[in-house]
Amino acid sequence: MPASSRRRANGPARPARVVFLGGVGEVGRNMSCVGLGGRILVVDVGLSFPHAEMPGIDLVLPDFEYVRERADLLEAVVLTHGHEDHIGALPYLLRELGRPLPVFGTAFTLALLEGKLDEHGVRDRAELHTVVPGEGVEVGPFTMRFMRVTHSIPDGAAIAIDTPFGTILHTGDFKIDQTPLDGRPTDLHALAEEAGRNGGVHLLLSDSTNAEEAGYTASERSVGPVLTDIVARAPRLVVVACFSSHIHRIQQVVNAARANERVVTFLGRSMHQSVDAARRLGILTVPDEDVVPIEEVDRLDPSRVVVICTGSQGEPLSALSLMAAREHKWIRLEENDTVVLSSSLIPGNEPAIHRVVDGLYRTGADVFHMPAARVHASGHAAQEELRLMLSLVRPRWFIPIHGERRHLAHHAKLATEVGIPPDHVLVCEDGDVVEVEEDVRVVARVAAGMTFVDGLGVGDVGEVVLRDRRKLSADGVVVVVLAIDAHHGEVLAGPDIVNRGFVFDETAGDILEEARNRVMLSLKGSSEAEVIDRGVLEQNIRRTLGKYFYEVTQRKPVILPVIMEV
Repeated sequence: MPASSRRRANGPARPARVVFLGGVGEVGRNMSCVGLGGRILVVDVGLSFPHAEMPGIDLVLPDFEYVRERADLLEAVVLTHGHEDHIGALPYLLRELGRPLPVFGTAFTLALLEGKLDEHGVRDRAELHTVVPGEGVEVGPFTMRFMRVTHSIPDGAAIAIDTPFGTILHTGDFKIDQTPLDGRPTDLHALAEEAGRNGGVHLLLSDSTNAEEAGYTASERSVGPVLTDIVARAPRLVVVACFSSHIHRIQQVVNAARANERVVTFLGRSMHQSVDAARRLGILTVPDEDVVPIEEVDRLDPSRVVVICTGSQGEPLSALSLMAAREHKWIRLEENDTVVLSSSLIPGNEPAIHRVVDGLYRTGADVFHMPAARVHASGHAAQEELRLMLSLVRPRWFIPIHGERRHLAHHAKLATEVGIPPDHVLVCEDGDVVEVEEDVRVVARVAAGMTFVDGLGVGDVGEVVLRDRRKLSADGVVVVVLAIDAHHGEVLAGPDIVNRGFVFDETAGDILEEARNRVMLSLKGSSEAEVIDRGVLEQNIRRTLGKYFYEVTQRKPVILPVIMEV
């Protein structure tokens, strides 16, 4: 019976809801909630990495306020694949909830997640359920089907969720690779079947990351011959840096090494974790005799070794960054060594990556990277694949997700080109609450800001702290230290002026000496006016020095008076 007939027979159906908490209008922090029958299904719980405007920040999480306030309504978490921007924040969410929560995902996704849960000490708070693409799952009011999609990580899945108005189809991150390395292409047949099931696809949520790219994304297989040729021509050591989760890329590097009678060694904690999980699940094939520990590499002929490591995004303490700085414990690059950066540039990481590449060139190594060498193929669908997805599932309504605003806008335009009415295409932002009935519309906004992780602190750094850090990094700090008589306000010692990051003491002695004189004059005026309140004195010092420093330097350092009462 069609969905519309069922609704007439059973009375008006309650609307479903989709709440975007991350990944819409940005790359990373992917997280959304689907509400149905008074319960909530969380789709992905990802993180993102800080950019230059976030000094001191280690990770960026979604704002969990929406789910925290509705913790008793949470039915389960479902994961589309195992990348950090889709699973990395889940341990933090489980720690906040303080109760077990069912988590559904494919085998490799859960294998990667399990290691993270153990690291955070929250393994007991996740009830892991392995799903198989092509099969369905029911949990609470949610009936879901999982369909295989190709991406830059194995075991990616699209998710179809039934509602009284038709299906909500979430593609996850995908591309349509007709010749994937593992022989498991995107299940176009299953996706097309959704167009005729349960009243059709009412709402499509689809990956927009490559919506600006014309044509088709290159197959992963296209990278293999390039890597094999590079390894074959390399006269000495070969180092290949890629994402630790990109198992198909790692497999092709292994194949290239074996084809040229080289052994491989894996470097980096996350690389070892991913490789171990993939080998255990049979996703990665590497004979034991072809793998050597990194500690043994210096005893081998460099022309017989390929190092597979992390650090392709210029992470400061990664293996590749340490090699570029000639500070790695085991690998010291020399002239005629070969380094391959087999990944794309994540937006915001360009300066760090370029810095590492320059350092690699300084070692004398030959460096291969995009776009100069075709050593990478994206895991995201380009325009023609996005059009194909839209045409296959024929959604009545469409919301582009997973991308910055320009990506969403381009994807929305593609949707109208394949025949979806413009008023049935919604470009949303983080925090939008979408109500799904016969019509689909944005009805409200919820908190969907960023939660910063700084060391062991989660959420204790906010925008005010970041603003102060940016100011300190730009203009420095001046500390004024003095002792005063607690009863009369007379200066007993000091003022001593110490600056960090403002002016160089040896060349700006006159500026600091004049600053000291102005502080003395300010304190003398306060004493004559019988002002002894420490807060007022501190404010006067800030005002006096702030005005003076701006006059002579056009800068505004942070001024910290330290007044000791004796």
